[in-house]
Formats: sequence, structure tokens, C-alpha cells
Amino acid sequence: MTGMAVLHYDDLCIDPNQRRAFVNGRVVEMTTMEFDILYYLASHPGWTFTREQLYQYAMPDDFAAGPESVTSRIYKIRKKLNINAIHTVHGYGYRFEK
Repeated sequence: MTGMAVLHYDDLCIDPNQRRAFVNGRVVEMTTMEFDILYYLASHPGWTFTREQLYQYAMPDDFAAGPESVTSRIYKIRKKLNINAIHTVHGYGYRFEK
């Protein structure tokens, strides 16, 4: 992910080059999968993705966890960041909105 754009949304800053997310300037510790899901959603604001699409992006070679693991990762991302930007699209997936 080096050389990619740093994303800024209100109090949230996502730096893919450092692989770090910041809220109000403070680093938020995230797992690799959490960061990848967050960056993918935030780099496509307004787009809706299924769990399967997010899983394929964040863990393309991991067959153990499965797409169901995206739901728990989304929960953890929301809790860690304490923002309302990630929306559940019931019956389909997730969307990042500014």
C-alpha cells in the first residue's frame, strides 16, 4: 500500500503508507485486516460492499476465517474509532459515508 493517498474525514485520518489510523491526532491500534477493511471502505465513500468483497480484499489468501469474520472486524473498527462513518446496509453489506 505504499505511495497511496492519505484519507481525511473529519477527525479521522487514514495513512496507508504508515498503515495507521488516527482519530483527533491519536494513533488507533488496528489489526492488519481491520486496517485493510477500513482503508478499502474509506477509499470508496458511498460505495456498498458485501462481506465477501471486503474479505477478498483484506484476506485474499486466508481460507480459515471466512467472510463471516468481516462482521466482527467491522464491529471492532467502529468501537476503536468511535465514529459513525461505517454503515450497515441490511441484507447486503457495508458502506463508508463521509
